[in-house]
Amino acid sequence: MTKGRKEYGKKVAVEKTHTITNGLVLPDNVQLILKSLDGKTDALVRNSYIAALRYAGWTLQSIGDATGVSRERIRQIESTIDLELVRQIKMFPNEFPIPALPTETVIEYKYEAYEPSPETLARLLELQPMAQLVRSHSPKYRVEAEEYVALLWKAHNEEKVTLYRLAKCLGVTHGALRFRLVRYGYMTPSQGGSSKSYRPVMQKNRATA
Repeated sequence: MTKGRKEYGKKVAVEKTHTITNGLVLPDNVQLILKSLDGKTDALVRNSYIAALRYAGWTLQSIGDATGVSRERIRQIESTIDLELVRQIKMFPNEFPIPALPTETVIEYKYEAYEPSPETLARLLELQPMAQLVRSHSPKYRVEAEEYVALLWKAHNEEKVTLYRLAKCLGVTHGALRFRLVRYGYMTPSQGGSSKSYRPVMQKNRATA
């Protein structure tokens, strides 16, 4: 039977905080400071402050709007100011505040696949080495192999764990798990694959024969 994705997992709400970069407007106090700095006598200080704001993430547009100059001019200022001047400006946060960019918290949803129960996974990992040693007509570890595949089916069919997730937990391919489930009669060949190798274990080789 084919199950829909929703049956094998759940939608989980996650809070994420994003920095807002569109439509930024510098705070009024910062705009006042920028406007108070004369473009001639205070040019170096003004430009250093502009560069510091840029390094803090403020956009060319937001600084350009506050200073009345073009985006390109702001870009030129940023590229010509020495980083040491930026460092010095940042040493005086009261005179030259560098506000953090505004943020917003949004709810996003992600798909979270179900996990096998701790008990089921622990038993699967315990049985797996023995189940993998079953060979041909040998009766050795047949009982363990039967239990192993029954638990695989329980995890997939009852606990709603995808075969992909189970395979990752067990360190095998999901194709290998499908193969076992078909071989032991829990899935049909059409569910597990169309290869001729997907044949049920002969009844005489079953532990319950």
